[in-house]
Amino acid sequence: MFRTLRLAMLAGACAAGSAFAQPAPLKDLSLVDHRAQPLGAAQLAGHPTLLHFVFTTCSTSCPLQVAELAQVRQALPADVRAKVRFVSVTVDPLQDTPASLAAFAKKLDADRPGWHFVTGPGAHPLAERMQVLDAKRPQPADHRTSLYLYDAQGALKQRYAGQPVDRARLVAEITHVTRTR
Repeated sequence: MFRTLRLAMLAGACAAGSAFAQPAPLKDLSLVDHRAQPLGAAQLAGHPTLLHFVFTTCSTSCPLQVAELAQVRQALPADVRAKVRFVSVTVDPLQDTPASLAAFAKKLDADRPGWHFVTGPGAHPLAERMQVLDAKRPQPADHRTSLYLYDAQGALKQRYAGQPVDRARLVAEITHVTRTR
């Protein structure tokens, strides 16, 4: 009896879980980066990827998170840093142009090889699939700060709370995902 009840509860929890953010496959990306270069599946193929969401007029969590991720990137071993891609997706694609994203990246000392600040028509659907914006308050300032680590094949390996950034854990796990084949 109790076993049946537990199984029913587990099945219900799994069904309810489908209402939560599902990992969006990187293969569907069609964006443009702060260098005005396309960013999609072809550019990320074979590269572990750390994905998160920002907007350029943010004065609170976004600059702090980008600064922390810059420290994570710098702490990575050189061979890992050369392979991994950081992708910062705007939650405000109507305002955030490649030029404004470039200024944002430069201001935060994050305009680095392998780091893409991206915008375009594909940014909004990606944010929706990842449930980055609160349905009750879908304003850029209310976006979630989660980080998503994908392996080189585009499979979601881990989702992290974004505030604060657990730098030591990220360095260890990005290194592990990058060096594991």
